[in-house]
Amino acid sequence: MNRARLFVVAVLSGSALFVVGALVWRTVSGNVAGPGLAAARPGVVRIGVITALPVEKWVRKAADEFNATGPRTGGATVEVEVILMDGLVALGKWERNEFAALKSEVHLEGLPRDGLEALQDFPAAWIADSRFLVEFANASSRDQIGQDRFVSDGQYGMRPVARTLLVWGLFRSRGVPLLENLGPISWSTVHKAAAAPTGWKELGGDPAWGNFKLALSGSGSSASELAAIVAAAGEFHGRTEVSVKDVSDPRFGAWLAELKTASTNFGGGGTSSAERVVLFGYTAGDGGQFLESDLLQNMEGIQSRWREPMALHYPRATTWFDFPFAIWAGPETSALQKNAALAFQEFLLSEAQQHNALEFGLRPIDPGLPVDAAAGSLFVRWQRLGVQKEVLTAEEMSPTHRDVLSALARLRDLNEGP
Repeated sequence: MNRARLFVVAVLSGSALFVVGALVWRTVSGNVAGPGLAAARPGVVRIGVITALPVEKWVRKAADEFNATGPRTGGATVEVEVILMDGLVALGKWERNEFAALKSEVHLEGLPRDGLEALQDFPAAWIADSRFLVEFANASSRDQIGQDRFVSDGQYGMRPVARTLLVWGLFRSRGVPLLENLGPISWSTVHKAAAAPTGWKELGGDPAWGNFKLALSGSGSSASELAAIVAAAGEFHGRTEVSVKDVSDPRFGAWLAELKTASTNFGGGGTSSAERVVLFGYTAGDGGQFLESDLLQNMEGIQSRWREPMALHYPRATTWFDFPFAIWAGPETSALQKNAALAFQEFLLSEAQQHNALEFGLRPIDPGLPVDAAAGSLFVRWQRLGVQKEVLTAEEMSPTHRDVLSALARLRDLNEGP
């Protein structure tokens, strides 16, 4: 073989190795921003994390601390952006594909440049209120593209990052006569109070308080308020797993309507029930069912503004929220973005951040970490109001089914009218 032929062979071999190497790099890094095979390695990988309202303050503070450390993955600096969004709103967007996930027949290689650029803002992860919301999104994904996009196990499997639960909160002055005259706080107790014709006069309180007022908003305008309605249906029917038949039962509908006559509608407006109590006090409600973390975070405002706090009472059947960190497993996000999301997930699960969660009234995932482990724990600060260090209940409410959610949405639309 002469020198010219050897030179040609060498050039072709080198070119082939270059192409293969470039393809391998694109596969590993997931970098599809440029049209050429030798796309430049990005210096910064930015990820958006959709975050449920109850954990947003904690997650945002953690993201600031995480970003400040200059975390790196695959040689790129990671920047986390927290996107505040209610769980039901996020679920609706996933189901309507408003984030523009690719159809199964569409491949990245065939996308024009503007299509690739549109994927730059695709959310890398979702911290929902509860796992059942992620499962609903997966069910929709299976219908649209034939597979889940949030996986349950493996490297990018979803993992809960904090916990909270529904509790009863009543202004102390209101709770004392209710306990004395109606017994332990429950949906049945609250219904009796709501139905009392002469209000606080016959409930043993000050007649000047008027009728009993319940802090309740619609039939589920947020994930926590939906769960409260499901818990009410569970208690009404005496079961921990609620069906469409249960929430559609006319008897339950009439019973719920009587409860709602005792509530004042301030609208959602991006505020939680506990925040509305801070703003409006007894007008918003003498008591209601709240997320424990939400009530603890707002207790200082309630006490300062209205001169008395709310005491906590734990229901017989517990409704838990576990805030799963679910990483998007589809091709819309690169391997770098997936690994960046995984790094932030691990950061939230670190011992330091689990301690910080206590300062936001959130219970750690690790059952071995006590709620009084942090100096600034809200569980310690408000322990005198009935906070339980350990929640030991015989019953837990089962996750909500998708058809039950649809039935409650229809019930809400029917009650709100045109």
